[in-house]
Amino acid sequence: MKLYLKSIVKQLRNYSATLDKTSILIDKPWALIDEEFEMQKLIFKKDKELILSKNGQVQVGKWDYFPEAKSLLIDRNTDKILCNEAFIDKGVMVLKLDGTENRFFMLANENIVPDLDAKKYLKQLRYQKLRIAEANLSDGTILEIQREEDQYERAKVGNPVSVDSETIDDGKYQLAEQNKYIEIHKGRIYKILTETTYTNPDNQEIVIQQQDSWKIKNGDYVFMFGRLVDNSILNFSKSKNLIVREGKVVRFERKNPVTRWLSKVWKRTFDYYND
Repeated sequence: MKLYLKSIVKQLRNYSATLDKTSILIDKPWALIDEEFEMQKLIFKKDKELILSKNGQVQVGKWDYFPEAKSLLIDRNTDKILCNEAFIDKGVMVLKLDGTENRFFMLANENIVPDLDAKKYLKQLRYQKLRIAEANLSDGTILEIQREEDQYERAKVGNPVSVDSETIDDGKYQLAEQNKYIEIHKGRIYKILTETTYTNPDNQEIVIQQQDSWKIKNGDYVFMFGRLVDNSILNFSKSKNLIVREGKVVRFERKNPVTRWLSKVWKRTFDYYND
């Protein structure tokens, strides 16, 4: 939860309001949820009086705001805590205990978040502001894909990705959608792959995870007998061999030496290679 809030605060900081406008804070039914998920209801009064209610027991404390430090002092009688603004919204506020890195408090406005589920509210807000779409992985994990402003498709190469707001490890992940994979590198989509099976003249299956579902390209992954192909020249069709290096497609090569030579001439002359 601590790391989740730290990530949320970082990602939403450009959309945060500030308590300089104390109208966000005053005379609202706030519920303070601490890191142990203990809840205490608070009403910040205009005269700096603080009404606190926990398990039906009411106390009167004090509060103050220091705009120069963007800090809120909460005097709960039993203790005094100084919290710095982390993320401020009319529905939920995230405050960080002064002098700490990962000790956060969440306050939910009961008028706006009646179920007081501040985490769900923050997730919905994050999805809206960052234009996040979801993709289900085969293991049930939900991949969060942050799309560009004018992007309507669910995912494309270059989109930042995360799981529950946390950066996902580099690797290739299978989607719940049949024969689909996403490769992640440095927190972004590196490749979107469709797995296609071909049968060669020897009646052997060659499985290729393709970046383009309509054709085979350099960098596609090649499998045979359930394993990634290492360095090899594969009999792909009657007229072509498939050159593979370190499990990836390098190029097609014509089997007939004359047509292979002509293809190379075409490439040198017109920067075009006829597969």
